[in-house]
Amino acid sequence: MELWDVYDHCFRKTGKLHERGNPLGPGEYHLVVAIFPVNSDGQVLIQKRNASLKLLPGIWAATGGSAIQGEDAWDACRRELMEELGIAATRENAELIAMFKRIDSYNAVWLIHTDVKAEELSLQAEEVSDARWVTLAELKAMAKEGEFHYYRYLDWLMDYIANLRSAGMVPPAGH
Repeated sequence: MELWDVYDHCFRKTGKLHERGNPLGPGEYHLVVAIFPVNSDGQVLIQKRNASLKLLPGIWAATGGSAIQGEDAWDACRRELMEELGIAATRENAELIAMFKRIDSYNAVWLIHTDVKAEELSLQAEEVSDARWVTLAELKAMAKEGEFHYYRYLDWLMDYIANLRSAGMVPPAGH
């Protein structure tokens, strides 16, 4: 049984816990993280979701998931990235780039700067069937064709990554 902390409309913990799989009540939210590893060439590491998953089966998507009880956005980012891909997030290679509210969740969007090779990844078989590095142009085309899940902030995210590179502000990648 997975438990989530429940947040209010001001992103304050309410003290209530929620069991995954049950609907949240009106005005209740949980915390979700989306993680986009980016390498020194500006490519994004995406993962193909296992075909047996209920949500987005067999679709290419970002790494991520729900924070569990007691986790903040940073803790959830580190756990999900390590569990799903075997990549360590550190204070030096991680960057929280957005936080927004949806109907029943708060979403923290992370960039992880890493040059890990695809063959070095440790995929969580029950959740991830494949992973690969793609260019921003490939990512855009995959989203347009429905191969990659279209996040409502995807165009903004790609612009953000492109601007980091053009400004020479891509932090050194690490493992």
